[in-house]
Amino acid sequence: MEWSQDGTKLLVSGPVAQEKQGIWVISVIGATLKKLRDDAHDASLSPDGSQIVFRDSVKQDIWLMSADGGQARMLTKPDAGYHLFWPTWFRNGKRIAYGKFHLENGEATLAVESRDLNGGNLAVLLSNPRLSDISWAQEGRLIYALSEPPPNQYDSNLWELRYDEETGKPRGTPRQLTDWTGFSFANTELTADGSRLVFLNRKGQSDVYVGELANGGDELKNPQRLTLDDRLDWPGGWTADGKTVFFYSDRNGSFDVYKQSASERNAEAVVTGPEEKWAPQISPDGKWVLYMQWPKGSTTGGKLMRAPLSGGPPESVMELKGRPGVITSSDPGDTVAGFPSFRCAPHGSIGCVLAEEADKQLVFTAFDPVQGRKSELVKVPVDPDFTRWDLSPDSSRVALAVFDYKAADVQIVPFNGGAPQKLSALPWTELFAVAWALFLASYSSRGTAILHTDLSGKSKLLFKPSWDIFTLEPSPDGHYLAFGPVITNANAWTIASFPRK
Repeated sequence: MEWSQDGTKLLVSGPVAQEKQGIWVISVIGATLKKLRDDAHDASLSPDGSQIVFRDSVKQDIWLMSADGGQARMLTKPDAGYHLFWPTWFRNGKRIAYGKFHLENGEATLAVESRDLNGGNLAVLLSNPRLSDISWAQEGRLIYALSEPPPNQYDSNLWELRYDEETGKPRGTPRQLTDWTGFSFANTELTADGSRLVFLNRKGQSDVYVGELANGGDELKNPQRLTLDDRLDWPGGWTADGKTVFFYSDRNGSFDVYKQSASERNAEAVVTGPEEKWAPQISPDGKWVLYMQWPKGSTTGGKLMRAPLSGGPPESVMELKGRPGVITSSDPGDTVAGFPSFRCAPHGSIGCVLAEEADKQLVFTAFDPVQGRKSELVKVPVDPDFTRWDLSPDSSRVALAVFDYKAADVQIVPFNGGAPQKLSALPWTELFAVAWALFLASYSSRGTAILHTDLSGKSKLLFKPSWDIFTLEPSPDGHYLAFGPVITNANAWTIASFPRK
């Protein structure tokens, strides 16, 4: 949403009902609404009000058009594996700036680039994977937030960088403006005279919720918060009897593995230590809890580990490349999945499956909790950044859901070489999580929803919360569903006597 310079028009863009995205202009005088373009978002009006820069919702290219919606032309498109976002104008109206993101083998790159209005004269203004917020505060001055290094990666501080408006190149080196703890800067805005800064201190918290499934999975009863601490908690797998859920939490500084039954108020630690431990799952024979482990603050040296449920030290199963988890954003549509990831099923001859990213494909490989990596099962040509998957209970196939604001497609891929099966969960688009059999999380203009879907695509709405849901974990006996929402809280702050230009 953006005002015109004369205050008579309001430019809005993004999703609306019927699963469409577009750009509209609202005239304050007469309260008229005019659609300028479909399949577009992230619109920004030029300083003189004559042009609009926007991001194409389908191909994610960056385009320019006149203020009345005509004369549209592409400014730039992302290279393979890259994502463009945050298109905006330099204050002099001569260049377009945007963010550029890439994730490969767990290593993220994040840069701010600019081009002239013909798409040429590329200049890199800033490159830092910890970049979290930007304000084009004043002409030639960029105010931005950087997340702190681990273990304080959920805090951020403000920096500034001077740049040349004509060339888009930096002038000098960045300067840190704040050195605070407990703040996460978002939506920073500077007053016209540069004397005050307004921002949101925004914090997200993930918790484990559990609800009871009834009517063959078509009803979710009494979903309640299981983890009651104020740290980040993410659900993993269940014990074989379906009574206890595993989860991982940073309540002791690093992510450790815990377990807790639905009737208990306190969790029991399963695996602790200085390393980061992710995504616990029970082995098919019920003897081990499996999880991924990385050195704290590192994206290399990962391992898949096993710990005996009967007690004893953890042991390595195999080496891993990449980085698990997600690169999060305030918009789930700009949230990128991390690989590797793995799942184990209670039945079938395959048992456990590892998913890895390679050449814009997902490669699925069987592994044994004791013997380690086995044979490759299948390669699926999908965009790993926006794909979620789960293993069937008999370990014979995988379900894959791709985040798409127009589509609601789920692909069922067998490991025996058979043809994939496709189903649609329409009208619930923008699928953000999938779990057998089959539970889906949707994030769309209809709101966040948990669905139960059969293999013909018929969907039943189970739960419609007011927050985003990132993971779904049904118990093996089909009695419970654990899920991981992220609840965001934000307070507005102002900094008086802000350092002037």
